Amino acid sequence: MLARFFTIFFLLLFLHAPAQNGIALLDLTQRNGESTDGNRFSAEHALKVAGIPYFVTDSVNLALRSSLILCSSNIEPTTFFQSERDSLRAFVQRGNTLFITNLKDTALYSLFGVRDYQYSTQRYEMRWLHAASDPLFRWLDDPMEIDLKLGDTSYSDVIGTRGYDVTTAQALAKFEDDSAAACVNGYGQGHAVLLGLAWKDVILRNQMAQHFDAARSFSNGFEPQSDVFMLFLRAVYAKYNPWAVWKHTSGLNSRSTLIITHDVDATTGMQGMNDFAGYEAANDIRATYFVTTHYMHDSLAKDFYTIFTDELALVRGKGHELSSHSVSHVPDFDDESIVPQGNCGNTELTYRPFWNGISSSGVSVCGEVEVSKLLLERDLGVGVRSFRAGYLAYNDKIINALEDNGYSYNSSQSANNVLSAFPFQAHKDLSMSGAISSVYEIPNTISDVFHDDPIWEGNYLQKAMQWTDVVARNANNNAPSVLLIHPNRRWKIDGEQYLLRHMPAGQRVRPFDQFGDYWRARESCAFGTRLLNDSVLLVTILNSSLPLHPDMSFVVNDGQSLFQILVQDENGNPIPLLRSPWEGNDLILHSENFDERYDLFTLNVAENFSLAAPYPNPFTDETSLLLELMEGAHVRLDLFDPSGRWVAQAVNENLFVGPNTLRISRGTLGQGLYFFRLNVGGTQRTGKLIVAE
Repeated sequence: MLARFFTIFFLLLFLHAPAQNGIALLDLTQRNGESTDGNRFSAEHALKVAGIPYFVTDSVNLALRSSLILCSSNIEPTTFFQSERDSLRAFVQRGNTLFITNLKDTALYSLFGVRDYQYSTQRYEMRWLHAASDPLFRWLDDPMEIDLKLGDTSYSDVIGTRGYDVTTAQALAKFEDDSAAACVNGYGQGHAVLLGLAWKDVILRNQMAQHFDAARSFSNGFEPQSDVFMLFLRAVYAKYNPWAVWKHTSGLNSRSTLIITHDVDATTGMQGMNDFAGYEAANDIRATYFVTTHYMHDSLAKDFYTIFTDELALVRGKGHELSSHSVSHVPDFDDESIVPQGNCGNTELTYRPFWNGISSSGVSVCGEVEVSKLLLERDLGVGVRSFRAGYLAYNDKIINALEDNGYSYNSSQSANNVLSAFPFQAHKDLSMSGAISSVYEIPNTISDVFHDDPIWEGNYLQKAMQWTDVVARNANNNAPSVLLIHPNRRWKIDGEQYLLRHMPAGQRVRPFDQFGDYWRARESCAFGTRLLNDSVLLVTILNSSLPLHPDMSFVVNDGQSLFQILVQDENGNPIPLLRSPWEGNDLILHSENFDERYDLFTLNVAENFSLAAPYPNPFTDETSLLLELMEGAHVRLDLFDPSGRWVAQAVNENLFVGPNTLRISRGTLGQGLYFFRLNVGGTQRTGKLIVAE
């Protein structure tokens, strides 16, 4: 019904103005006799992430009213009638754009500038022929975006691809056999764009993590494979549609969003969470705490939920979100033969999961998501809307149970494993043919879990540097990043602080649910554009999308060249939005300025260290001071005689978070009284020392 409404709106808009700045998604599912709507879903998801105004139709005649037609599926020899082929040729020749995948119809070869193709399931790589001056590569400039892995060579077959032999077309990307994976052909005044891959194979298959091990890492890396195709689609739209407009992927005029989350899944996490919550609240940061409600005793842990509800209330009182991180946190949660979907109607009295050290029993997906939600809402008065599985162990039935229990969001997938940083609407049964659910997956991007080289107090800053690199590369695509930290070590606060201090300018920090709500509002916001003359652009927002979400913003391609931009509702009422310069010569329309700063934060503690008295004192050969650092700091320890004259320096170095033993050797010191002065990151402490015979 909503898609039909959008179609009517856009058609009315285009009937009153030359076709421009909108996309028709030509749904070929029925025409091609496809058994699922995977291609249509994937193409539409790409449009949603790109933020482009579009309508869906299965009519070629209706699609011809747009300025750019995106076909959802393969172009078979029987997909179009000859009259439709002629209309599509004329459409491109007039100056419009046709974007398709997997051309098999020889009658359209000349339109796309190709002569033939070779089909293969044994192509494992794709390389974009990056040209910095070509706007089609505007967002494809990272080595991980230019070179894509389509599957691991350990598989004898991976996704099916078509490599084209180009004639008049310009190859934009090639497979390893040198055939064209993507190309564009100038035809008359317009352009025909061709991809040799199916939309469902570069979007939906990756969301299901059924990508033949195409992921180049599991976590803490930059993996943009799916995002590349969505950003390429936006680049096509922007290049061939003057003053194109799209919905921004981050709130207001921020560059991108960082979502800070914590998994509270052990006693140490319960004990340490308020240190993190206090630090964040003191710096006006709202984070999301995914809480394991482990109320039983088993081989995994004792009951660490019941006795900490007061501390969880303090986290909530500091303004943070509380979400579910399961009940049992068992490591075999993703084994459907052990953990079935189960039935709803569980309580903590009837649901008794157990881990015996080898495998779990009594565990069900429904029990985990239902009872954890029930407890958090009952004991803490929160509305639980998001879930994250322990160990990110993804059970095939997780989305089914989440939807049945009223969840909005899931965060159980690694962004690296689904090859995308952007949220997506999840499918039930973890199946490409599964029903589309109302639950959105917001993938995890970076975390404190490094399997090959674990994080510890001696390397946490290096790990934080790795986080910063990933966040910066996502920010180049205006993509969000989700940070997961277990709040069980104080030095991890320093790692979080390092990221906040060093992340790219314009980064916005938002809690999980809040960003999810923005993303939903963004997807449902419908608008159209019309050029009134050569320098005045009209943006019309559907009344059904009003009032706008306060964070909603729009990017106008080359908008700084326009004389005027008018934003209004369907009745002609103006909608006041600010206009700010954006990337290159673009302009961004937004309700207020983003001005949050995250580079001056300090820990919310009275002191960043504690110091024990020197022992032994008096001493003959050596004494020591125990210094516990709450964050890394430069430490200097100097000795003075009773007259105040400096006599020796015992320590002058950068020290890590945690306990540090500062040793003072007698050396050349004679018997008598001395004073020490300890400087920890600019804070000083003094004391007395006595050297004995």
